[in-house]
Amino acid sequence: MAQQIQIVHSSTVQQVADGVTSMILDGVLKPGERLRESVLAEDLGLSRNTVREAVRIVQAAGLIRHLPNRGAVVWDPSDAEIMDVYNARFHLETTAARSISEETSLDEVHAAMEAFRTALKTGDPAEIVEKDLAIHTAIVGLLGSQKLRAFYQQLVVELRYFMFILSSERHEYERPEELEAEHKKIVAALESRDPVLAERVIADTIVEYRDVIRQIIASRHAST
Repeated sequence: MAQQIQIVHSSTVQQVADGVTSMILDGVLKPGERLRESVLAEDLGLSRNTVREAVRIVQAAGLIRHLPNRGAVVWDPSDAEIMDVYNARFHLETTAARSISEETSLDEVHAAMEAFRTALKTGDPAEIVEKDLAIHTAIVGLLGSQKLRAFYQQLVVELRYFMFILSSERHEYERPEELEAEHKKIVAALESRDPVLAERVIADTIVEYRDVIRQIIASRHAST
């Protein structure tokens, strides 16, 4: 397991945190799985304090929970937690859509869409997820508020986790034409400069994905 974490530049703690995050997002560490800090520290030849600090960083990002009698475990989201994340996303993105006007610059949205098209050609789920989220970050950016954009970035780690679940369960990144068409519809709604249309298209997209994630997680919980 630990061989996936490479100790190179920057702080060792941050490198371990980045490695653990990647292992969770890639499905190497499963939802509900206990993270044994002592084993990881021994495998990496690091102190337990270093690994513990790294785990705290990942915990602060929302991908690890500390449970009584179990310690650190990979986040296994409840339905209420899914709703919290998607409600926050819904409000931010639909508010941005309602703000659209003739004067609104869509340059960042267009640039993000082009990067997404390029990522779709690679077939790399990690790259596609990042560029997908960049489009939605650009949408929130239409509000012109750095504070709201920073708040949205706090949601991105959890949203990325959900999108990797979609990738593993539905293999939707194997259907790039459908994904491109879906995002073109969102961009076209923004280009219309019609706030009602833009809000509806974005709201429908978020609700659709939210409900799919809820179904997938509910099925997982039912089978355990």
